[in-house]
Amino acid sequence: MISTRSLAVLGVLLVVGLAIFGYQVGRAVKLGREFDRYFTVRGLSEREVKATLVIWPMRYGATGETLSELQTSMASANGIVSAFLKDCGIQDSEISHGLPEIRDTLSARRRDDAVTLPRYQAVITLVVRSRNVDLVKIAIQKSESLLAKGLPLLNEDYGNRIQFSFDDVNAIKPEMIQEATANARQAALKFAEDSKAKVGAIRKAMQGVVDIQDRDIASPELKVVRVITTVEFFIE
Repeated sequence: MISTRSLAVLGVLLVVGLAIFGYQVGRAVKLGREFDRYFTVRGLSEREVKATLVIWPMRYGATGETLSELQTSMASANGIVSAFLKDCGIQDSEISHGLPEIRDTLSARRRDDAVTLPRYQAVITLVVRSRNVDLVKIAIQKSESLLAKGLPLLNEDYGNRIQFSFDDVNAIKPEMIQEATANARQAALKFAEDSKAKVGAIRKAMQGVVDIQDRDIASPELKVVRVITTVEFFIE
């Protein structure tokens, strides 16, 4: 049989338990509200760098009434281009040759007697791939001299444009992320000052996509690298 004293003890323990439970619930609610008190800012780090690699596809033509004449014309065109590149200081190891595209115009002649094109036409593609960006850019600027030698370069197709690229982004990425995060904190401090609040610890940080763009049209070898970070800070 349960005595009155036992009931009293049980009552006290129940009250104490409920009080502790209420305190824990209240503390959890308070912490939950504090966890929701945060704001999001973005930080930017920007640098100007020089391209580390240039790819220059050179396309030029050769013609001949017979395959033998076409072969001779192609050899002459290749010799002119090779001599030009050598004079510009470009090494043989930086040059690769693609398969020529040869077209027979005989069918076009049969359809139109007025067609006077040589029977065989060839488009030759040569690619310069180099890390000596400044040297190759000078060569590109001098390439108009090939016109005086009777060998104009053909118009660039979309897939055969000159490319200046920067492939050393991993070397500067960690430092730029650090700069962008510091920039975000400065923005957070200004926001907090205007809001009469205090910036706390970082709740979450996300790095955006690294963006690399040409600085301008005239200097495609100069790139602007941007790193944007999105950071969430607690408000204290």
